[in-house]
Amino acid sequence: MAQQDRHLTLAAANLASPARAAWVDYPSGVPCGETIPVEQCDPADAAANSACMDMCHYGGCRRGGRCVSLGFGRGRGCNCKC
Repeated sequence: MAQQDRHLTLAAANLASPARAAWVDYPSGVPCGETIPVEQCDPADAAANSACMDMCHYGGCRRGGRCVSLGFGRGRGCNCKC
């Protein structure tokens, strides 16, 4: 195997490996309209948004929730929609 082929194979293997998601222990019973600070709740991450939506839904918010930025320097959070 040529050295160039070996590097290409290694690069492809790195791309194929799954990303590791951080465990987030969301509180229970978060009321609708509340935003709880959760640094791992990245608005651009589909899995993080799904976890936030589920947490809000199981807490009683029919519309679920979504990850939001809390503003300049304040981090991120999960906003439960009413």
